[in-house]
Amino acid sequence: MSVEYSRLDPEKVYAERKQFDCGHAVINKFVHDSMVAQVKKNLSAAYVLTDPEKSHKLVGFFTIAPHSIDASLLSLMQLGSLPRQIPCLRLVMLGVDKNYKGQDLGRRLMKQALKIAKDFATQIGGYGVYLDADPGAVDFYIKLGFALLEGNKAPQTSPMFIPGKSIA
Repeated sequence: MSVEYSRLDPEKVYAERKQFDCGHAVINKFVHDSMVAQVKKNLSAAYVLTDPEKSHKLVGFFTIAPHSIDASLLSLMQLGSLPRQIPCLRLVMLGVDKNYKGQDLGRRLMKQALKIAKDFATQIGGYGVYLDADPGAVDFYIKLGFALLEGNKAPQTSPMFIPGKSIA
């Protein structure tokens, strides 16, 4: 099985987008109801993995947007003197359809998101990537180099960050 990576085109119809199911109700609802509208309004950018063998079925995605965080959140990371507000990118959502799990697609999507963050930082400035990790995804993000900012907040989401200098 091969998948194709691209930026979401809000004018294109992605096969079975309304049936996308990553096993997380909030993410599924976002994909079904809000993702395209948010991209059309330039509130975030979305990138997708599609299956060309199944009419370009949507199998995975992430959305990112410019963001800023208070430097006090990064104090545990001992990053030195920083301005009060830190520009960064925020990973808003990420999901892989349950039928495609176990194929390392989540990691592939994250590598693309981190590459975009690095390019963003080089072109216009940014200090890293911020996200709010669901309890079941904290270990996934730690393996990618993210650090918990306020400890593991399970069963709530946990704020996490990776500085640009740590992105491979």
